[in-house]
Amino acid sequence: MSKHDYFMKSIVFTCLFVVLISSCNSSSDGENLLNSPTDKVTLKVLNEEYSIDFRLGIVCDELKIFEVLQNEFSKLKTREDLINYYKTLPPYFSPKYSSMIDNGERIFSRVEYMLAQECFDENCNSKIRYKVLQLVVNKQKAKWNDENYIMPSCAHKTGVFLMAVILAREKSNSSKIFIDSTNLQKALLSLSSDEFISKDFNDLIIESSEILLINSKDF
Repeated sequence: MSKHDYFMKSIVFTCLFVVLISSCNSSSDGENLLNSPTDKVTLKVLNEEYSIDFRLGIVCDELKIFEVLQNEFSKLKTREDLINYYKTLPPYFSPKYSSMIDNGERIFSRVEYMLAQECFDENCNSKIRYKVLQLVVNKQKAKWNDENYIMPSCAHKTGVFLMAVILAREKSNSSKIFIDSTNLQKALLSLSSDEFISKDFNDLIIESSEILLINSKDF
Protein backbone atom coordinates (compact mmCIF):
# COMPACT_ATOMS: atom_id res chain seq x y z
CA MET A 1 0.00 0.00 0.00
CA SER A 2 1.37 3.39 -1.00
CA LYS A 3 1.64 6.29 1.41
CA HIS A 4 -1.03 8.10 -0.59
CA ASP A 5 -3.49 5.19 -0.32
CA TYR A 6 -2.79 4.82 3.38
CA PHE A 7 -3.31 8.53 3.89
CA MET A 8 -6.63 8.51 2.00
CA LYS A 9 -7.91 5.49 3.92
CA SER A 10 -6.98 7.17 7.18
CA ILE A 11 -8.99 10.25 6.21
CA VAL A 12 -12.02 8.14 5.26
CA PHE A 13 -11.86 6.18 8.52
CA THR A 14 -11.56 9.38 10.54
CA CYS A 15 -14.54 10.93 8.78
CA LEU A 16 -16.66 7.82 9.33
CA PHE A 17 -15.70 7.75 12.99
CA VAL A 18 -16.66 11.39 13.47
CA VAL A 19 -20.01 10.86 11.75
CA LEU A 20 -20.72 7.80 13.90
CA ILE A 21 -19.90 9.61 17.15
CA SER A 22 -21.99 12.62 16.12
CA SER A 23 -24.90 10.35 15.26
CA CYS A 24 -24.71 8.59 18.61
CA ASN A 25 -24.54 11.86 20.50
CA SER A 26 -27.45 13.25 18.54
CA SER A 27 -29.54 10.16 19.27
CA SER A 28 -28.69 10.34 22.94
CA ASP A 29 -29.55 14.02 23.14
CA GLY A 30 -32.85 13.36 21.40
CA GLU A 31 -33.89 10.91 24.08
CA ASN A 32 -33.30 13.25 26.98
CA LEU A 33 -36.25 15.11 28.47
CA LEU A 34 -36.32 18.75 27.44
CA ASN A 35 -37.83 20.42 30.52
CA SER A 36 -38.42 23.46 28.30
CA PRO A 37 -39.89 25.87 27.36
CA THR A 38 -40.86 27.45 30.66
CA ASP A 39 -41.80 30.88 29.38
CA LYS A 40 -44.19 32.41 26.86
CA VAL A 41 -43.54 31.37 23.27
CA THR A 42 -45.10 32.05 19.88
CA LEU A 43 -46.20 29.40 17.41
CA LYS A 44 -47.15 30.11 13.81
CA VAL A 45 -49.59 27.60 12.34
CA LEU A 46 -50.49 28.10 8.70
CA ASN A 47 -51.56 31.77 8.60
CA GLU A 48 -52.30 32.08 12.31
CA GLU A 49 -50.08 32.95 15.25
CA TYR A 50 -50.63 31.63 18.76
CA SER A 51 -49.16 32.59 22.11
CA ILE A 52 -48.42 29.57 24.32
CA ASP A 53 -47.69 30.40 27.94
CA PHE A 54 -45.75 27.77 29.90
CA ARG A 55 -45.53 30.03 32.95
CA LEU A 56 -47.43 29.00 36.05
CA GLY A 57 -50.21 31.12 37.55
CA ILE A 58 -51.40 31.22 41.15
CA VAL A 59 -53.60 28.13 40.74
CA CYS A 60 -50.59 26.02 39.74
CA ASP A 61 -47.98 27.89 41.73
CA GLU A 62 -47.31 24.80 43.83
CA LEU A 63 -45.68 23.10 40.85
CA LYS A 64 -42.74 25.48 41.21
CA ILE A 65 -41.89 23.75 44.50
CA PHE A 66 -40.44 20.80 42.66
CA GLU A 67 -37.59 19.68 44.96
CA VAL A 68 -39.88 17.67 47.26
CA LEU A 69 -41.04 15.63 44.26
CA GLN A 70 -37.61 15.15 42.70
CA ASN A 71 -37.35 11.50 43.72
CA GLU A 72 -40.54 10.74 41.81
CA PHE A 73 -38.89 11.77 38.54
CA SER A 74 -35.22 10.87 39.04
CA LYS A 75 -35.61 7.68 36.97
CA LEU A 76 -37.40 9.38 34.09
CA LYS A 77 -34.72 10.00 31.49
CA THR A 78 -36.50 9.81 28.15
CA ARG A 79 -39.78 10.84 26.57
CA GLU A 80 -40.91 7.23 26.52
CA ASP A 81 -40.13 6.93 30.24
CA LEU A 82 -42.35 9.92 30.91
CA ILE A 83 -45.23 8.59 28.80
CA ASN A 84 -45.08 5.17 30.43
CA TYR A 85 -45.03 6.76 33.88
CA TYR A 86 -48.06 8.87 32.95
CA LYS A 87 -49.93 5.71 31.95
CA THR A 88 -49.58 4.39 35.50
CA LEU A 89 -50.95 7.52 37.18
CA PRO A 90 -54.64 7.42 38.10
CA PRO A 91 -56.34 10.76 38.78
CA TYR A 92 -56.49 9.79 42.45
CA PHE A 93 -57.95 12.88 44.08
CA SER A 94 -59.85 12.65 47.34
CA PRO A 95 -63.64 13.23 46.99
CA LYS A 96 -65.04 16.20 48.90
CA TYR A 97 -61.59 17.76 49.19
CA SER A 98 -59.87 20.18 46.90
CA SER A 99 -57.20 18.27 45.00
CA MET A 100 -55.04 21.36 45.42
CA ILE A 101 -53.93 19.86 48.74
CA ASP A 102 -53.35 16.40 47.34
CA ASN A 103 -49.68 15.54 46.77
CA GLY A 104 -50.78 13.00 44.17
CA GLU A 105 -52.32 15.83 42.19
CA ARG A 106 -48.99 17.65 42.25
CA ILE A 107 -47.25 14.67 40.71
CA PHE A 108 -50.04 14.24 38.14
CA SER A 109 -49.96 17.91 37.16
CA ARG A 110 -46.19 18.01 36.93
CA VAL A 111 -46.14 15.04 34.55
CA GLU A 112 -48.75 16.67 32.30
CA TYR A 113 -46.75 19.90 32.32
CA MET A 114 -43.60 18.01 31.30
CA LEU A 115 -45.53 16.17 28.57
CA ALA A 116 -46.70 19.53 27.21
CA GLN A 117 -43.06 20.61 26.98
CA GLU A 118 -42.20 17.40 25.13
CA CYS A 119 -45.15 17.55 22.74
CA PHE A 120 -44.38 21.17 21.91
CA ASP A 121 -40.95 20.14 20.63
CA GLU A 122 -40.90 20.34 16.83
CA ASN A 123 -38.98 17.04 16.73
CA CYS A 124 -41.75 15.20 18.56
CA ASN A 125 -43.61 13.28 15.86
CA SER A 126 -47.37 13.11 15.40
CA LYS A 127 -47.62 9.47 16.42
CA ILE A 128 -46.24 10.27 19.88
CA ARG A 129 -48.48 13.33 20.23
CA TYR A 130 -51.58 11.30 19.35
CA LYS A 131 -50.60 8.63 21.87
CA VAL A 132 -50.29 11.27 24.59
CA LEU A 133 -53.49 12.97 23.45
CA GLN A 134 -55.50 9.77 23.83
CA LEU A 135 -54.06 9.26 27.31
CA VAL A 136 -54.81 12.78 28.51
CA VAL A 137 -58.35 12.70 27.08
CA ASN A 138 -59.15 9.57 29.09
CA LYS A 139 -57.55 10.91 32.27
CA GLN A 140 -59.14 14.34 31.90
CA LYS A 141 -62.58 12.77 31.75
CA ALA A 142 -61.85 10.85 34.94
CA LYS A 143 -60.88 14.05 36.76
CA TRP A 144 -64.44 15.32 36.40
CA ASN A 145 -66.23 12.08 37.26
CA ASP A 146 -66.77 13.03 40.89
CA GLU A 147 -68.86 16.17 41.32
CA ASN A 148 -68.10 16.38 45.03
CA TYR A 149 -64.88 18.32 44.60
CA ILE A 150 -65.07 21.64 46.40
CA MET A 151 -63.15 23.52 43.70
CA PRO A 152 -61.34 22.89 40.42
CA SER A 153 -57.65 22.09 40.63
CA CYS A 154 -54.33 22.55 38.92
CA ALA A 155 -54.76 19.11 37.34
CA HIS A 156 -57.79 20.40 35.44
CA LYS A 157 -55.62 23.18 33.99
CA THR A 158 -52.60 21.05 33.07
CA GLY A 159 -54.81 18.55 31.26
CA VAL A 160 -56.48 21.27 29.18
CA PHE A 161 -53.11 22.89 28.50
CA LEU A 162 -51.51 19.62 27.38
CA MET A 163 -54.38 18.90 24.99
CA ALA A 164 -54.21 22.44 23.63
CA VAL A 165 -50.46 22.25 22.94
CA ILE A 166 -50.99 19.07 20.91
CA LEU A 167 -54.00 20.56 19.08
CA ALA A 168 -51.92 23.60 18.12
CA ARG A 169 -48.96 21.55 16.95
CA GLU A 170 -51.13 19.18 14.90
CA LYS A 171 -53.47 21.78 13.43
CA SER A 172 -51.46 22.08 10.23
CA ASN A 173 -51.48 18.28 9.76
CA SER A 174 -55.25 17.91 9.75
CA SER A 175 -57.63 18.62 6.90
CA LYS A 176 -60.55 18.92 9.33
CA ILE A 177 -61.33 21.94 11.50
CA PHE A 178 -61.48 20.54 15.03
CA ILE A 179 -61.30 23.75 17.08
CA ASP A 180 -61.73 27.47 16.48
CA SER A 181 -58.78 29.80 16.96
CA THR A 182 -60.33 31.79 19.82
CA ASN A 183 -60.89 28.80 22.10
CA LEU A 184 -57.55 27.26 21.19
CA GLN A 185 -55.77 30.48 22.09
CA LYS A 186 -57.65 30.65 25.39
CA ALA A 187 -56.60 27.09 26.26
CA LEU A 188 -52.97 27.83 25.38
CA LEU A 189 -52.96 30.66 27.92
CA SER A 190 -54.93 28.78 30.57
CA LEU A 191 -51.97 27.55 32.61
CA SER A 192 -50.72 31.02 33.54
CA SER A 193 -54.22 32.40 34.03
CA ASP A 194 -55.58 32.63 37.58
CA GLU A 195 -59.04 31.64 36.35
CA PHE A 196 -60.26 28.12 36.96
CA ILE A 197 -61.25 25.79 34.12
CA SER A 198 -65.00 25.45 33.68
CA LYS A 199 -66.59 22.10 32.96
CA ASP A 200 -68.00 23.40 29.67
CA PHE A 201 -64.62 24.63 28.46
CA ASN A 202 -62.97 21.41 29.59
CA ASP A 203 -65.51 19.37 27.59
CA LEU A 204 -64.96 21.56 24.53
CA ILE A 205 -61.22 20.86 24.52
CA ILE A 206 -61.84 17.14 25.06
CA GLU A 207 -64.34 17.08 22.17
CA SER A 208 -61.88 18.89 19.91
CA SER A 209 -59.16 16.39 20.85
CA GLU A 210 -61.41 13.44 20.05
CA ILE A 211 -62.27 14.90 16.64
CA LEU A 212 -58.57 15.20 15.87
CA LEU A 213 -57.89 11.63 16.99
CA ILE A 214 -60.79 10.19 14.98
CA ASN A 215 -59.69 11.97 11.81
CA SER A 216 -55.99 11.41 12.19
CA LYS A 217 -54.36 9.13 9.65
CA ASP A 218 -51.25 8.69 11.78
CA PHE A 219 -52.90 7.45 14.97
